[in-house]
Amino acid sequence: MSSEGNNGNIDFTIYRQYVHDISPPINNISKLQDDKQIDFILRFASEEYDVHGKGTGNLHPTWDLEEFNIEWVKKVKERIRNARVVISIGGVGSEFPFDPIEKDIWVYKVIESTKRIVHDLYDNLIDGIDIHYDVIKSSKDEFSCSIGRVIEKLKYDTNLSINVVSIAPNELVQSYYLDLFLEKLYFIDLVDYQFYNLKPQTLKQLVELYQKLVHEYNVATVLPIVSSHKVPIITEFIQYLLQKKLLPGAVVWDDHNSTVGIIDSFSIENVLQNL
Repeated sequence: MSSEGNNGNIDFTIYRQYVHDISPPINNISKLQDDKQIDFILRFASEEYDVHGKGTGNLHPTWDLEEFNIEWVKKVKERIRNARVVISIGGVGSEFPFDPIEKDIWVYKVIESTKRIVHDLYDNLIDGIDIHYDVIKSSKDEFSCSIGRVIEKLKYDTNLSINVVSIAPNELVQSYYLDLFLEKLYFIDLVDYQFYNLKPQTLKQLVELYQKLVHEYNVATVLPIVSSHKVPIITEFIQYLLQKKLLPGAVVWDDHNSTVGIIDSFSIENVLQNL
C-alpha cells in the first residue's frame, strides 16, 4: 500500500514493533484481527568499529539471541497469519554512527554479515531489513550510495527471502534518508519516521510534518514511530490521523528495551482490535 495521494479513506493495516530483549505476548497477538500486517523488528544488527571509530561493516546481533531465536520466529509465523520478522541494521546514538572505513569494503561486509545472520541463525526465515542509523558522519552521497547498494543486493538476492525494506529517518538526518529514497525509491517499501523523540510541538505542526513526509516519500508508505509510553501530544496526533483516515499504520518503539506489553493507547490490543 502506498501513501501516494494521501487524501483520506486509508485503513490502518500495518503494525510494526521494535523488539530487543523481551518477547511481546504472541498468544494475545494471534487472537487479533487477521487483516493486519504485523512486523517484528529485531534491533539491532550493529557493526564493529576500528580504533579510529570507523565502521567496519561487520554486523552482529545485539538483541537477545536466546529470546529471539529461530524457534521464536517459527512460533510467530505459525500463530500470526500476516507476521513478518525484520532485522534492523544500525543503532541509536553516537555509539553506532554510519561512518564507513572504506565504502566498497563496508558494503561487501554488511551484505555478507547480514546473510550470515539470516542463514546461520534463522535458516532464511527473515522477511526484511530496516535501516536505522540515527547518526551519520559521512556525506549524503556516501550514505545513499552505500546503503542503496546494500538494500538492492539483499532485496534481490534469490537465496534470501527479503520482501520488505524500511528506513527510519529522524529530524536530524532526514535529508540523508530522503536522498537515499530518491535514488532507490523502488527498493524501499516503508518509511518509518521517528516522531517519538521530537521536541514538543503542536498538533498542527505534527500533522503538517506528516503530510510533508507523505508528499516527499510519495511512492512509499509513511508510518510514524511512536513511544510505547504515552505522550499526550503524540497520542492526540495519532488519534487525529486515525479519525481522518490518514494513517496506514504505526511503529512502536519501547523506551526501556523490553516489550512485555505496549501500554496506554498504543497497546497492541487497543490499536488493532479497535480499528
